[in-house]
Amino acid sequence: MSMNRPAQLDRLAELEGLALAARGLCAGILEEPPSRLPVGGTELTGYRDYSPGDDHRHVDWNVCARHDELRVRLYSGRRDCHVRLLLDSSASMGLGSPSTRFEAARRIAAAVGYVAIDRQARLSVFPFSDRLLGPIGPLRGRARLGRFLRQLDALPAPEGATDFRRVAETLIRVDQSAGPVVIVSDLCDAESFQRGLEILQFAGRSARVIHLIDPAEDESLSPGDILLTDAEGGQEWEVTLTASQLRRYRKLAAEDKERARRHCSARHLPYVRVETMAPDRRLLGNIIAMRTALP
Repeated sequence: MSMNRPAQLDRLAELEGLALAARGLCAGILEEPPSRLPVGGTELTGYRDYSPGDDHRHVDWNVCARHDELRVRLYSGRRDCHVRLLLDSSASMGLGSPSTRFEAARRIAAAVGYVAIDRQARLSVFPFSDRLLGPIGPLRGRARLGRFLRQLDALPAPEGATDFRRVAETLIRVDQSAGPVVIVSDLCDAESFQRGLEILQFAGRSARVIHLIDPAEDESLSPGDILLTDAEGGQEWEVTLTASQLRRYRKLAAEDKERARRHCSARHLPYVRVETMAPDRRLLGNIIAMRTALP
């Protein structure tokens, strides 16, 4: 995806505006709950008993002098943040009109990644299909922003089937540190994604889901003879679709999309649904500000 210089400048200005807006948020898509740390925080929140191996510099000696107890100070703080962005690159992401799902996904990934780097987080982008592909990064620091956007633009066209369960298993095996896991996908294989999300959650990963849908997908269908093609498997079927069958299909398609939302809600996984038409700045801003702590 090549861009001329004016278009590049417009894109950078848009992303910088999102980053500035994100700085004013007390929460958002990359937000994590504060950790109770023995050092490094800014607010004293309590104490715990001293354990062998604790650094003696963390002991509150005033408490020790008054009560003859060794107590370690605890602070509210945040650990070093490493954001993993999982970008669906399977064949179904090549569908969509006027822009493909993959084009929309890359623009969303650019916004989320730009904000992550602006916040001094480490960023790794993992394209995936039926397996985890070679990552972009890890990157850190605003000096890496240009490299991040160029590598994102250079990703190959989407291809292959989807196996998110396998992807999740691979991720927790090769990358064991904590941090937000942002998934951008059309959730084409619902069962695989549900199993994969459960694997990430069981492993203690903080997942959040951006679900891409193509509103033109259902609207383009009409009763009559049609050719159905499996975007990821390649199989084709010639069918005659009646008006009642079309209504039934649209009902099932809507239920399938809603099932993904319910699955995430039941497991307290932040979820947002996005149409594949080129996301405008307001929509990208809503994604950046999405709540990650459910009531």
